[in-house]
Amino acid sequence: MQKETILNIGFDDTDSPKGMCTTYLAYKLVDSLKKEKVEFLDYPRLIRFNPNIPWKTRGNGAVALKLKTSKPDLVKNKVIRFVKKFSDLKNGANPAVVFFESTAIPEEFTQFSKHALWQLISRNHAKKFVADHNLESF
Repeated sequence: MQKETILNIGFDDTDSPKGMCTTYLAYKLVDSLKKEKVEFLDYPRLIRFNPNIPWKTRGNGAVALKLKTSKPDLVKNKVIRFVKKFSDLKNGANPAVVFFESTAIPEEFTQFSKHALWQLISRNHAKKFVADHNLESF
């Protein structure tokens, strides 16, 4: 029997001012992951970011999933495929995905996310956070 992994997944910016929706992508992804017999450990979470960002698209929200799987690489590949397939790249979407394998979210991660609710987080700052914590990202 394969070891089971707790996988936290976050993704954002799959939409553009002209179309698509990150929550719709989450719906499609969850529906597909059910077929892989993953165990969802929580409901999908909608994370709303700073509403005062001038270039935001509609609700300015990301989606987080927490699940248990014996096939983390298959799940990660599926998430990336869905983000590539459904993101509105031709109209300006700039998607990102982050994977974190752990049962608990560190306090540093929580603090980083709280800053994103009220402040502007630069892309370089986010990339540094990902690198500093050895997170898998796309």
